[in-house]
Amino acid sequence: MNIGVDAAALGMANAVTSTYWNPAGLIHLEDKQISLMHASYFANIAQYDFAAYASSIDEESAWGISMIRFGVDDILNTTELIDSQGNIDYNRISKFSTADYGFTFSYARK
Repeated sequence: MNIGVDAAALGMANAVTSTYWNPAGLIHLEDKQISLMHASYFANIAQYDFAAYASSIDEESAWGISMIRFGVDDILNTTELIDSQGNIDYNRISKFSTADYGFTFSYARK
């Protein structure tokens, strides 16, 4: 969660309003909003994704929900590469993925 979201926010030293940075700013919503972001890290090895939805409840309050995923996909699993006789078989290589998820719920009221 320390990486942050929204390229514009990161470019402005995190000076924005959203479900992630400042939930109190949700009360200024006039309509429903969706925010999506994707970024690649470490030469496209790791993928960072963010999705958020926010909506006003009434003139005094609003809510939002967001999901963050940071994952590495298609990692080669070479633990079965060499059989018990010491033979290398590249067909025994498989792939797996790993990811961390974060979910937030935000509520703001004047």
